[in-house]
Amino acid sequence: MASYESARAKAFSNATTTTVTGVPLEVSDDHPLRQGRRLPIQVCVCVTDPCPCADHPIIWVDESAVLSRTATGRRTDGDEELVEFAIDAEASVVVESFRRIKAADAAGFAGLARPTARPTFIVRRRPGASRSTKRDRPCHDGSSSALIADPGCNDVEIEENGTTYCFVESSEHYCIYELC
Repeated sequence: MASYESARAKAFSNATTTTVTGVPLEVSDDHPLRQGRRLPIQVCVCVTDPCPCADHPIIWVDESAVLSRTATGRRTDGDEELVEFAIDAEASVVVESFRRIKAADAAGFAGLARPTARPTFIVRRRPGASRSTKRDRPCHDGSSSALIADPGCNDVEIEENGTTYCFVESSEHYCIYELC
């Protein structure tokens, strides 16, 4: 039988951490973000195995914000092992993302990056996903989704170019990727 203390500790952990699945990347110690004690992770959201992760963004997380690492047993199409990182939910991350544009469009481009530009691909836990039971869960935009993830499975929102999708793994429907 589960104890009150273990249930409370698990609930606290779910409320204060988020899980990011990805590949830890090697980087030289003289990289400025590495000198700032940050760890690079290539984020990966998999629908099929092996996971094609090469086009997903790289995030830099402060080493102190990484609470645990768990090998998933899954691999990328480049034969890298995927790892689940439990990260402090309030931690700030640096997101590296690249986008292809036409050379003609780059002619008027004033800088390498616009500081006010939002990343085009954002992955976040669905609000209330770890705290809800078998009832409708709200998506980021306030609408309702009846998707229910099995314990320990992915239950995230993916925002791409302003459109929010739900990605949920469950025994009823193995993977669901739909508009929220």
